[in-house]
Amino acid sequence: CFHRRILEPLQLIWCQEEIMNREDAMKKVKKCLALAKSSNEHEAATALRQAQALMREYQLTDFEVSASDIKEVRVRAQSSCIVAWENRLVNRICGAFGTERFFDRQYDEAGNLRTWYVFIGFPSSVEIAAYAYEILSRQCAKARREHVSKQKRCKPATKTARGDAFAWGWVDRVAQLIHNFAQPTENKQLLLSYMEHQHPELKIVNAKDRIDKKSDGHIHAGWQAGANDELNRGVGSTQQHQGLLT
Repeated sequence: CFHRRILEPLQLIWCQEEIMNREDAMKKVKKCLALAKSSNEHEAATALRQAQALMREYQLTDFEVSASDIKEVRVRAQSSCIVAWENRLVNRICGAFGTERFFDRQYDEAGNLRTWYVFIGFPSSVEIAAYAYEILSRQCAKARREHVSKQKRCKPATKTARGDAFAWGWVDRVAQLIHNFAQPTENKQLLLSYMEHQHPELKIVNAKDRIDKKSDGHIHAGWQAGANDELNRGVGSTQQHQGLLT
C-alpha cells in the first residue's frame, strides 16, 4: 500500500488503495481546505494541493465543495397557498438571517394538501430562520384568528381581508424585532445557485393579496398587537436558535 509522505503536524495522509466515495472525498477536501488556512505557509500550500488533487480525482467542482454545507429545513406553513402577510414574514426573516426559501405544496397519501416553507442556508443561520418562522407565524396566525373572531356581521371575504390586514401590520411591527437578531451572510449568490441546481423546477409565484383599501385600521391594530411580542437573545455554548424565545 502506497502512502503519501507524512506531514507534521497536519497528518495529511491517505492510502491510494483506500476505497472512498465522493461523500468521503468531499469531507477530506473540506478538511484539507480548513488546514489550508494554517499560518504556516508550507503546510497551507500542501493542504491546498491535496485538496485540489482530491477534487480532480473525484471530479468535485468548486460549487459542490462550496455548497456542501448548505442545508434545507422544512416548516409547515400556516396557509394552504402563498398569502401576502405570511410571505412578507418569510421574506423579512430570510433577509435578516441571510437565507433563501421556497414554498412547497404536496398531497399526502390520504389526499390532504400539505404546505411548507423550505428554508435554505448554512446550518447556523438556516436553523435560526426556520425556528423564527415557526414561532412567529404561529403567533401571528393565532392573533389573526382572534382578530377575525371580533369581526361581526361581515362577509367571509371581508373577514379574510381584515384578518390579512391585521397580520400584515403585525408582521411589520415584529420585523423590527427580528432585525435585532440579524446575522446576514454574504452567500446569497451561492444559495441562489444551489436552488437552481437542486430545484430547477421552481418558478416565481405572486402571493395572494386579499387586503382591501379600507383596512388601515386593521393594519394599525396588528401593529399594536405585534408590539406586545418580544424576542429575547439567549445564552449558552451552542446558542441554538439564537435564543428566539417568546
